[in-house]
Parts: sequence; C-alpha cells; structure tokens
Amino acid sequence: MNKPIHAPSPAATGKASDRAAKIGLFLGPLLLVTCLVIDPPAGMSADALHTVGLALLMATWWSTEALPIPVTSLLPILLVPALGIDSIGNATSQYGNPIIFLFLGGFMLGLAMERWNLHKRIALRTLLVVGSHPAHQVAGFMLATAFLSMWVSNTATTIMMLPIGLSVIGMLDRGGQGDPAERERFANALLLGIAYAASIGGIATLIGTPPNALLAAFLQDNYGVHIGFGQWMLIGLPVSILMLAFTWWWLTRRGFSLSGQGTHALLREELAALGPLSKSEKLVSLVFSLTALAWIFQPALASHVPGLNDTSIAIASAVALFMIPVDAKKRVFLMDWQSAVKLPWGVLLLFGGGLSLAAVIRTTGLAEWIAQGLGAFGTLPVLLLLGLVVLVIIFLTEVTSNTATAAAFLPLLGAVASAQGFAVELLVVPAAIAASCAFMLPVATPPNAIVFGTGHMRISAMVNAGFALNIAGLVIVTGLSYLLVGLVLR
Repeated sequence: MNKPIHAPSPAATGKASDRAAKIGLFLGPLLLVTCLVIDPPAGMSADALHTVGLALLMATWWSTEALPIPVTSLLPILLVPALGIDSIGNATSQYGNPIIFLFLGGFMLGLAMERWNLHKRIALRTLLVVGSHPAHQVAGFMLATAFLSMWVSNTATTIMMLPIGLSVIGMLDRGGQGDPAERERFANALLLGIAYAASIGGIATLIGTPPNALLAAFLQDNYGVHIGFGQWMLIGLPVSILMLAFTWWWLTRRGFSLSGQGTHALLREELAALGPLSKSEKLVSLVFSLTALAWIFQPALASHVPGLNDTSIAIASAVALFMIPVDAKKRVFLMDWQSAVKLPWGVLLLFGGGLSLAAVIRTTGLAEWIAQGLGAFGTLPVLLLLGLVVLVIIFLTEVTSNTATAAAFLPLLGAVASAQGFAVELLVVPAAIAASCAFMLPVATPPNAIVFGTGHMRISAMVNAGFALNIAGLVIVTGLSYLLVGLVLR
C-alpha cells in the first residue's frame, strides 16, 4: 500500500544536521532577546520590533529544525500575548482560519482517493501518457498542476495533484526502480514541482491567486486603470511559462539531476493488477469531480448559494465522504474515522503559525514600515527600483501572507511611482506578481506546506531549490514586467 499522507515524523522529514539544530536552538532566542532590548528604529513601534524578534526566532527554528516544525508553529500563541503584541484571542484566531479548513477538507478527499487506490489508477494512466523518464514525469505533473492553478486556487490544485504524485513515488519505491538516492531525488523534484507549479500557474490569470485580483481592484479604484482578463494574461502567462520552464530545468537538471530507466512495463503491470474500476473508485471520482467543478465555478455558484466559498465546498465534500455508502448493509462508507486520523495535523499547525505571524506583522505596522523604507529609493532608475521592490517582496513573503504583503505595498508603491512621474502600473504589477514567488520555506505558501507535510523531503531540499527559484523570479519578474507592462497596458 502506498505511503499515506501524514504529519512529518522526525525520520521522514530528515532533520537538519545536529550542529545546525543546536546553533539554531540558541541563535533564535538570541535574536529575539536582541530585538527586545534595543530601541526600535525611527518610525517603528516597539510592538513591531518585538514582532521582528518573533519572526527571526521562528524563521531560525523553522529552517534549522531546532524544534519540530509544528511545535515552532505554536510560538505565536505563547509569545504574541507574552510580549504584549496582541491578545491571545487574536493570536489563536488564525489557527482557525478558513484556509486551514480548506486544507482539512481537501486532505479528506486525498485520503479517500488513497483508501480506495483511485490515485494509483490515475497516476498510472497519466504516466503512461507523459512517458516513463523521471524528468518527463515531473514535466507532466507540473504542466497539469500549473494549468489547474490558473483557474482553481493554488491550495486546491495542490491537494488534487498530491495523492497522484505520492502514488508514483510509492510505486517506484515498491518496484525498486533505481537506487535509493535516485528515488529520493525524484521524490524531491516531483513534490517540489507540484508545489511550485501551483504557485507559478496562479500568476497567469487574474483569478489565479488573490494578489492579482487585489492589484486589479487597486488600480481601478485609485487610478482608473482597468486590467482586462486578456490583458493580464499577456503579462502573467509569459512570466508563468518562463518560471515554469526554469523550475523544471532546475529541479530535473541541476537541483536533483534526474536519470533512470523507463518504467512502462512496470506501469502496465501495475495498472492490470488493479483490475476493473470498482464502485468505490467511481464514487470517489464523482465526489472529486464535483468538488473540482464547484471550485472552478464557485464565483457563479456563489450568486445562487449565499456564503459558498472554497472552504465550504471542501468541508461539504469531506462530510459527504462519510455519508456515501460503498456497502450500506455492512455500513462501509467512502471514508471512516480510522482513515481520517491520518490527516497531517502538523501541517495544519504549521500554516496556522504562519498566518498568526503574518497577522501581527500587519497589525503592528511592521509590513507598512518595511514598505515605507522603499520610499527613500524613489530617485533610483526605474529598472533598479523595480528590481529592488521585487527582491524585497519575494523574500518578505517567505514569512508573511502574500495577499497581506501586496495590500501593504501597493498604496505606497503607487505613491512613489506617481511622485517620480512614471506609470503606476509599472511598479505595482511586478509587486503583485512577486508576492506569488515564495518558494523557500514550508510556511511561505499553502502548496509548500502541503508537500512538505508528506514527509518525503528534507527542509534543506526546499530551501536550496527555493532560493534558486527566488533569484530566477527576481530576474524574470523584473525583466518581463519592464518589457511588457507598458506595452500591454499603455
């Protein structure tokens, strides 16, 4: 049976070296204490400086795994009220954020697919189409993920694709294809490819990710600049394509250097062994398809169903899995609690901690203070200023909400652009795109957190690959924005 989706265990996640963990254990608190005893810089509140200390502590412990990552994610509950930054009620509220329940419902779908082996059947058929070479398999998964993410939320797309990817990894493990090191490289490349493609695909359309829609509303409301769906795709799609191509090249040629033998014979044998499509597989396929369609057409459905959103769709589907019988007489349903307890609870804590940290970064004015710091660079050449903005946002969104970061930066960047006499959209469009280019840390985006929660990779693999992609994002977003924004929107 394939390895289930579960919270990362110490052995599975592969902790950072003991030396790094020991250094991180003492370095994190030292950075926090330093921020508590020094005076805040001009314009920064004491609470904002304390939040800097908390962010440095959590980032250090997350990256070195000085403590288990889910445990580090609980620190805002302890330190936000203890440091006087905010109340415990506000600190804990983010752990019940709707997106976490979107995770929960989506994971239920993944577990149902796994319980009845549907994900394995889909994976086998997919791989027989895209080819058996590991690099081709990664490309196939990335293309499918990116396309779905153009229309469906990045989180929902990752949740849909992950069980299929895990079944491929499990199949190769059982078949003994290649040596263990090769299989580990393939697992890293495939899972990171799914996560990164989900974020990159969302860049391509206005509805692909919240910062894009936020930008369109900001320009329309404040500057009377309308960005049409097609106009955005003329900018976002080239960025998405180049980022996707570079990501595939890096993951398969440089980062993990994939090689291996063809697996078509094994794939066909595995598919034949599954036999005909079972009743349970058909029912799970039906629930899965209806859920995906509901996510895609949610804006249209919401006008007829008040309160309908991605989270309520996910929870409705999860509840339905416990209600739909496979064998009514024996009371066997598509999902039972014995299967549901395999949920990756650690990942839910991880993202809750990230959301809680992002909230205090916003409410203490820290994000605004960082954004205002860019005002001093308003006299720089446009291309250099654009690159600086993209650089800051890309790395800031590793520890804060993409949408919150965009919301904090857009008004100031609009003012800077107007004051310097160049088109506002030339600065704010790349800023919004850059908010979707966080690839280094599990907490940076929901897709990163989800794939890390499988327990198939070391955090160092994500950090190393993500850093390369962050730099590529800096170059690609800056260059294409400089070339295309004026051409398309003027």
